[in-house]
Parts: sequence; structure tokens; C-alpha cells
Amino acid sequence: MKKVLLLVFVAMTCIGAFAQNAGDKAVGVNVSYGTDAKNIGLGVKGLYNLTDPIRFEAAANYWLKKDGVTCWDVQANAHYLFKVGDMLAIYPLGGVGYMRASVDAQEITVGGVTAKSESTSDGDIFFNLGGGAQYNLKDNIAITGELKYQFKDNGQLVICAGIAYKF
Repeated sequence: MKKVLLLVFVAMTCIGAFAQNAGDKAVGVNVSYGTDAKNIGLGVKGLYNLTDPIRFEAAANYWLKKDGVTCWDVQANAHYLFKVGDMLAIYPLGGVGYMRASVDAQEITVGGVTAKSESTSDGDIFFNLGGGAQYNLKDNIAITGELKYQFKDNGQLVICAGIAYKF
């Protein structure tokens, strides 16, 4: 516990500037883990500060193929940034997204008889609700971490870690 408090103290007192001002833009990449799918996703995102504390995020993720299932999603989220120190900000987030999953055709042999299923795909709209943190390594580079729940038929908790470049 002392190490965590020390880390928070150091993060809050470090000198640096990654100001979040209206009009700021950034791009980033992330890796995610979905608890329902038990799978890893790779993503890209674009960030735009509408006002000093309000940021818009457009993101796309590709979930690695697992058990013949391929999945991708696109989403739009809003963040409300709370500056905790010069280099650290935390934020709640909310948004909406669309997920598409495809299942490959499979062959099954039972008792010498082979049957082949057809490939299929389906899409679903979901809603995100969660929170995150951003730690600024330099003036234009930040690392991020997020926890969000995707509300859909088979909802899931998604854990994300990423890096962003401000320009």
C-alpha cells in the first residue's frame, strides 16, 4: 500500500505538461482483454478535446480470431477529464458502439458421416460505461488504462492499456 501511495504522490508532483485544452488532438493504439470473450483485442483511436475537460474518442478494435470466431468493433466515447496533477488525469467515460462477429464454417464427422456448417455473422449495438486514467510521459506522449463495461446481450468487462501521441 505504501508503494501505491508513493507512486500516486510522485505522479502528482512530477513536472510536465500534457495540457488538455480545447482543440487538442491525439492518436493512439491499445491492447484490450474482454472477460466474456476471454480474448485479446488490438485497437486504434483518435481523441479530440471539445472543451478543456470534455474529450471525444473514436475507436476501432479487432479481436484476435479464437475458436473460428472473428470479431471487430467501432465505438464513440466521451471522457470528462479530472486533472489529478501535472501529469495525471482520471476520467469517467460513456459511449456507444457497434460490434460484428463472424463464425467460420466447420466440418464435423460423426460415425463416418461428415457435415459442414455454414459461416455466419451478426452485429450488435452496445453501450460503454467505465473509467480510465492517463499518465503523461512527455509533452506529447501519454499512457492510458481503462476499465469499461459493454452493455449488450452478452455484456462484458473490457480492460484496456494503451499509448497516445498528441499533435
